[in-house]
Amino acid sequence: MNRPWSSVRSCWLPWYRTRPFWGGLLMCLGGAELVLTTWNGLSMLPFSGTAGASAWLLGSLCLVSGITTWHVPERRLFPGVLALMLSLVSLVAANMGGLFLGFLLLASGGAITVAWTPEPRTRKAP
Repeated sequence: MNRPWSSVRSCWLPWYRTRPFWGGLLMCLGGAELVLTTWNGLSMLPFSGTAGASAWLLGSLCLVSGITTWHVPERRLFPGVLALMLSLVSLVAANMGGLFLGFLLLASGGAITVAWTPEPRTRKAP
């Protein structure tokens, strides 16, 4: 019996194992958190003006760096360092880094991405 998930899994695992998946995911979640916090807002904290605009800019840059990490894992250092720098900037510019949750997601995603190394390629025996 052919299970449909076995073909999905056979395609997913090689893709997942050859790139810093968790770092990119955390960067995307941190960027989305910065954007969604200002978009929805909280009833007690209005997020508009300079803080709202900078949160949208920082969040979109972090989303792009997370997606770039997935699609071009060889160039993982630039998006990782960019996410680390943007997480620090978000503390000042975007309402304490999206209420600290965005900061924590971005900083950990950037650190994981910078620290990730690809598995060494094994040579096939002749």
